[in-house]
Amino acid sequence: MLLRLNRDYASLSWVHPKDGGLRLFDRNATMTLRDIGGRTGSLKVDNRGQLILRGKSETTSIDTTADFEVVDLRHSQSRGDQARWSAAFLNLLVDSVSGVASSFSIDRDALNLMDPGYTEPTDATLLPNGDEVAVTIVRSQHMAIVNFVTGETRLLNLAGSYGNSDAVVEEDALWVVNYDTFCRIDLETLQVRASPKLQAQYRDPQYGLMTSAFVGVPRISPSLNGWLIPRPYSGDVLLVSKDALRPERRLPCGGHPYAIVEFDEGDLLILNHPFDSFQTATIGQFVDL
Repeated sequence: MLLRLNRDYASLSWVHPKDGGLRLFDRNATMTLRDIGGRTGSLKVDNRGQLILRGKSETTSIDTTADFEVVDLRHSQSRGDQARWSAAFLNLLVDSVSGVASSFSIDRDALNLMDPGYTEPTDATLLPNGDEVAVTIVRSQHMAIVNFVTGETRLLNLAGSYGNSDAVVEEDALWVVNYDTFCRIDLETLQVRASPKLQAQYRDPQYGLMTSAFVGVPRISPSLNGWLIPRPYSGDVLLVSKDALRPERRLPCGGHPYAIVEFDEGDLLILNHPFDSFQTATIGQFVDL
């Protein structure tokens, strides 16, 4: 996954020990390395625009507006006022203003995991009400809304057996990839609307059989007023309508586009699957379907 950090840079959503620091990429895919004191882990941008790194033993705030200053957060057992939370990871809440991180528990039995070890929760996304997270589950027909204050768990059927991922809150709705479709969930009613299948089956080169394939990470495009959906198995990026949830335009780019960032002036940075190369494009290259 790609994260837009500021006007000039994006990053991957993780830092590996072999990376040697935080790898930044500009709109031309040129890399710059930033020293973050040997810290590694997964990254998210919180709802205040702060970059958060969750490591094995520490949670860190990285200020992308102040020369990437690094501050380790204080871990607390008390969750205090839930309205302060700015991001969530699986089992972890973050308040970047107060500099606090706090763990929370998920009732695995309530998740109705059909085959534990194979069907598993993968991530949590903080919801705007401040006391719930959306939990995505790999290889599952449903996802979950978990209230970390009361412990209540509600399951949402998405009717796709291959699992869900990459949940995003945008315009008071929850948007989530459901393997080869894209869903909008109304946060008041929890009503689910799904796109048509966005990625057709393809022929597996190893076995020569037709098989289902997934779409990449969704990204809202302010300039095109729709969702950019990369398709690794079609070599393009779709522009999907926010209202109709149907493809309207397409960017043929080749490669295996999986994640995308839009910079100002319409420059696009595209990460190819399996996360080994980049390509660049512009929003002006989209064509009508």
